[in-house]
Formats: sequence, C-alpha cells, structure tokens
Amino acid sequence: MEVIPGALERAGLFGVIGYGLVINFAIYIGSLGVYSMLSVFPGNQRLGNRQPVILQDILLSIVTVFCNTLVFVLGVYLWKYGFIRLDKEYGFLQVAVELVSLTLIMDLLMYVFHRAVHFLSHMKQIHERHHEHQSTNLLSLFVLHPIESIGFGGMMLGVLIFYPFSAMGISLYLLLNSLWGTIGHLNHSILPPSWIKLAKKGFLCTSEFHYLHHRDPNYNFGFYTSVWDLLFKTIHPAYRNAATKTTI
Repeated sequence: MEVIPGALERAGLFGVIGYGLVINFAIYIGSLGVYSMLSVFPGNQRLGNRQPVILQDILLSIVTVFCNTLVFVLGVYLWKYGFIRLDKEYGFLQVAVELVSLTLIMDLLMYVFHRAVHFLSHMKQIHERHHEHQSTNLLSLFVLHPIESIGFGGMMLGVLIFYPFSAMGISLYLLLNSLWGTIGHLNHSILPPSWIKLAKKGFLCTSEFHYLHHRDPNYNFGFYTSVWDLLFKTIHPAYRNAATKTTI
C-alpha cells in the first residue's frame, strides 16, 4: 500500500490527475460490474419497475467520475502540503478501527448533508436530478449534480484533515463506500429474509432501505446504517415494520 503514496508523492499535477482518473474509472466500472452481476443473482427479487438507462444519465455519471477525480487531486495536494497526514505505521487492528470509525463518522455527516439537500430549497433543486430515478439502475449511484459529488468528497477530506488515518484504512473505506452504494441502488433484494431481518437488527442499510427513499424522499436518509434515521424519526414505516423480504 505504501507504493501508491510514494508514486503520488513523486508525481506532478498531470501524473496525479492520471492516477485519479484510473482509480475513479476503476471504481465506476467495478460498480457497474457488481451491479450487473448481483442483478442476475439466483433467487433475487425486483423491488420496483425497471429504470431505463438513458444517454443523459451516462454522460452525467461520467461527469461524476471527473468530479470524484477532482476531489482526489485536491486530497493528494492537501496531503503533499501537509494539511492531510497519513499514518505510516499500522496493523490489522488499527485498520479495522479506522474503517469502522470512518464509516460511522461519514454516515453521520452524509445523513446531515443528505437531509439538508432534501429540505433546503436551493439544495433540493440540486438533488432533484438524482430522484428522477424513482426506481434505480446501474448508473443511479453516479447520477448526481456536480455540487453533490464535490460536497460528499469535501466532507471526507475534512475528516482526513482532522485525523491522520492510514492509506490502507482510507482505501478500504472507499471500497466499502462503493460497494455499499452499489448495493443500496441495486433495485433488487438479494438477501434471504433471515439475513434482511438480521441486517435490520444490526441497523444496516439494505437495498430495500434506499429503494424506499427513492419511493418516498421524506424517509431513509442514511447511507450505511439506519441509526440516525431511527434517532431522528425519519425511518420509513414499511422498513421498520417489515420482517421479511417483500416487494414494497
């Protein structure tokens, strides 16, 4: 893992941009691949109607990749100039704690940001494009206004400025974020009822959780967990009460 920071430290602006494009397009293509694979998973159940893939969504999803690359480049230069520090000495336990910590911190920040874009008039207009997808498809995760993409990335940079995480912890969080976002926008229920029930008891967001948010944007603002929705009473009644996998 130390190879990548070392290469970025030596790279000039165009080199950093190149690394950012490769990494973010790899995440993008990986998300599309995981979505496509899970969509045909044996025994899964469609949650809603098919959301058509249109040219405008393809173009906007690519713009999102470029926005994520911009955040990456900014993050690298904040690191180069000492505003972000990386912990170079870490073990398995530390990385595990960092992964959990980053996930929980970002879960709270994204809940606040997500709820704000729904209820502040100017920000609500920004988020409307994403909610044109009342059902979701393989591009929905990336159908975002550029301000949203940069805003989400900016929040993470703020967290990294505050505390020196390891490159491994950050990388694993980014992989988890991509995987969780892909599953959240899957539009298919892929888990058996007993697992869904267990996930709910563990306050974990599932495909059903975010599907209900697209159906009714007044509920389910969480990304990784339902803790904040439960605490602030924004959990969808159908998700709270449903005990088994159903087409909601």
